[in-house]
Amino acid sequence: MKIIIAAVAFASVTIAAVPAVWAGCRISNETKWDFKVESGNTSNQSVGPHTTTTIAAGKIKGVDAKSGKSISGSCKEGEQLKIVDDKGIPVLTLK
Repeated sequence: MKIIIAAVAFASVTIAAVPAVWAGCRISNETKWDFKVESGNTSNQSVGPHTTTTIAAGKIKGVDAKSGKSISGSCKEGEQLKIVDDKGIPVLTLK
């Protein structure tokens, strides 16, 4: 009986954790700027230069403190975005 209860508990925790793996959207920063991003209900997310990370889905606002350059936009769950340098202006686009 203890084995059955343990198996059910393990399955419940595993199934509950699966949606968290896909939560948010991937963002690739292909620029030299280091953005601090606020998206969804989450602030202070770091999207460093030449990196890819996952951020919370929703409206996006980001700024590079050193240069003052900013980005804005939105993403839905599971989308992939990228930040590119367009003649000195950071642009947020779908990947």
